[in-house]
Amino acid sequence: MDYTDGLQGGVLPLGLAFGMAMDEQAINHYGKMTEYEKEQVIARSKDVKSKEEMQQLIQKISDGDTIM
Repeated sequence: MDYTDGLQGGVLPLGLAFGMAMDEQAINHYGKMTEYEKEQVIARSKDVKSKEEMQQLIQKISDGDTIM
């Protein structure tokens, strides 16, 4: 299931959308990313195999770390 990101017209995987909804800083950093960076985050989130991995990905976004 996907969540439509109305601001960007893109689609966020549900786990990523829910996880970022709980972290305002992650949302802010995601909003400042280029379209390419957002695509990389979405691609990486689709490879996540556990809740812990998703939390780590969201923490990286929140910290402003490079996802590549």
